[in-house]
Amino acid sequence: MWKRVALLATVSCLACSHTKSSAEPIDAGSGDDAGDDASAIPDWCPTASPGISKGPWSLAATETSVKIRWEACHAGTNGDLYFAPEAGGAETQATSTETPITITLTYKSLSATAQPDYAGVYYTHEAVLTGLAPSTCYTYRLAAMDGTKGRFCTARRPGDPFRFMAIGDTNPTLGDSTTNVLKYTLPKNPDFVLHGGDIQYYESTLETWAAWFPLMNPMLRQGAFFPAIGNHEDEKQSPGELATYSLRFFGGAGFDGSSTYYRFESGGVWFFSVNTELPIAPASEQATWLAQSLADASTKPGYRFSVVFMHRPLLTCGDNGDNLISQQYFETIFKQYKVSLVLQAHMHGYERFEYNGITYITAAGGGGRMGNVDENVSRAYCNTRIASGPFFHAVLFDVAAGMLSGTVIDDMGMTRDSFAHAVP
Repeated sequence: MWKRVALLATVSCLACSHTKSSAEPIDAGSGDDAGDDASAIPDWCPTASPGISKGPWSLAATETSVKIRWEACHAGTNGDLYFAPEAGGAETQATSTETPITITLTYKSLSATAQPDYAGVYYTHEAVLTGLAPSTCYTYRLAAMDGTKGRFCTARRPGDPFRFMAIGDTNPTLGDSTTNVLKYTLPKNPDFVLHGGDIQYYESTLETWAAWFPLMNPMLRQGAFFPAIGNHEDEKQSPGELATYSLRFFGGAGFDGSSTYYRFESGGVWFFSVNTELPIAPASEQATWLAQSLADASTKPGYRFSVVFMHRPLLTCGDNGDNLISQQYFETIFKQYKVSLVLQAHMHGYERFEYNGITYITAAGGGGRMGNVDENVSRAYCNTRIASGPFFHAVLFDVAAGMLSGTVIDDMGMTRDSFAHAVP
């Protein structure tokens, strides 16, 4: 599991694959950046929500516990929160722990409206709520932020129905596509969100984490957030970015595995987040973990089936590479341990394959520029692609007795694909 530690890190501007960024990192002591006095409140720290600079959001939901996390930009903010059953009931108070991290460089985008990711000392707050009721949704609020209201659902009991959402490659500052997709999907009340990776793009030249969070608050406050690691979380041109941003915000989202791949469970369905920035070839450490963890999950009381989600696709007919070696290796394992659904991203568009009894979905229309979904349509398996298109979208999944169904909703609220499959 990821451990929360104080880190000294740098954040650098990345070379953009679409258009070269002119943004540059700026030393912490220059211009309008934070000074050297960590106890001082920087002038860019929000005062309307005293000191709360990002969040809140929830992670690591089980039948009886959840983590609530948020960020403050000065020390000593009120770390209490209050939560109660969504259906009604008395509030319970919980207190967070506060962990500092020092960011030594400022990142400024080319957007005049996107607040920079300023250098300075930030304070991660995390409250671990325990003793919760299974199959129950709760609301919560932060004591330090009037009007804040978040939501989370504990894991469902085995066999209980539930709904979850999948989205990938979100780039909300690029236009209205991401926020419009969320506008039409979140009111359907999914328990939690799976993210296929590429959560945020410095390479778009318009985005920062400070700009990303306010736009994505509706999703983060809807329910627990379970991301996969994409290439934009682990840019090789920016050493330290993975730890100082993605894992600081979302590390520890699940259980077992490592800091960047993990599993969790709800309703007897097990979910496995795979990091395709690490090797997943046969005999690799991660492939061995996945095979062993699938086998272990299948022995748990109430086990139904599994879902595997990742960033880089195993199968795609679009403008990215596939990974047939890993797909062929895992197919036998997936069938043995009842993997009914594989979710992938990276290729900006939508695809659904029904391939040898397993559904593969590319859900990468979260806001990044659309790609060419047919660039490699000559690949031999592309005759198993049932639906596809270059449109912005998210997918809502419903798990019911003996049935898994999916509905693909675009940024205009239109249903672009739907399906239903029998499952254990």
